[in-house]
Amino acid sequence: EIGLVIPAEPLFRSRDPQQQKVVKEKVSYSSASDDEAFGTLFLQYNPSNMHVSYNGYSGSTSMTGFSLGYLYSKPISAPLYLEFGAAVQYFFKSEKYEDYYPDYDDYYYGYDEHHSHGGKSHDAKFSMLSVKIPINVMYSFEASDAIAIQPYAGIYGRVNILAQTKIGDQKANHFSKDDMGDDTWNRFQLGLHLGCKARFSQKFTAGIGYYMDLTKITDHTTIRGFDITLGLNL
Repeated sequence: EIGLVIPAEPLFRSRDPQQQKVVKEKVSYSSASDDEAFGTLFLQYNPSNMHVSYNGYSGSTSMTGFSLGYLYSKPISAPLYLEFGAAVQYFFKSEKYEDYYPDYDDYYYGYDEHHSHGGKSHDAKFSMLSVKIPINVMYSFEASDAIAIQPYAGIYGRVNILAQTKIGDQKANHFSKDDMGDDTWNRFQLGLHLGCKARFSQKFTAGIGYYMDLTKITDHTTIRGFDITLGLNL
């Protein structure tokens, strides 16, 4: 008689426990970040505008900003995360100041009535240092084994520490009642932001977002702009 021998196990099943472990790790790799908290040390480039809107007039002036901060991402219910952290933010701008305002220039530069149409040129430099505190809700989904796409939206608070404009040899502190009068700036703004990040191999982050103040830094003036982010996941 010719009999068939039925193997007790499938012919192609691996009998190597170590190989089974490797296969299991590969399957679970892409979703390993879905239920783990992580932190991100980040650097941002913040091209921004100071936007003025008053009595039908609308205008803006551009300024450059950089931020250095830390963001902690904690899973709420995978794939949703709650993010919070803080960043030191620095804005600056430099340009030629050519317009003549009698009340301002007469006081600082001693012009007399014979120079009332002078138009003297000066270097004007603006700088502002703040601390930004973001709180976001982020959704994370795996585009591949090594890339996670992470759209987010949330609010932020910005605490303004220093802000000044220097024209020639004179300085104006924007938080000083003596320097600014009724145009003294506010120390705190609240705003909204949203954007999208990509997380690579659970180690690096890159993203772009948009933000806008909800409260004014001074009468009729808010700040808005973009967040271009590079980060290291810790």
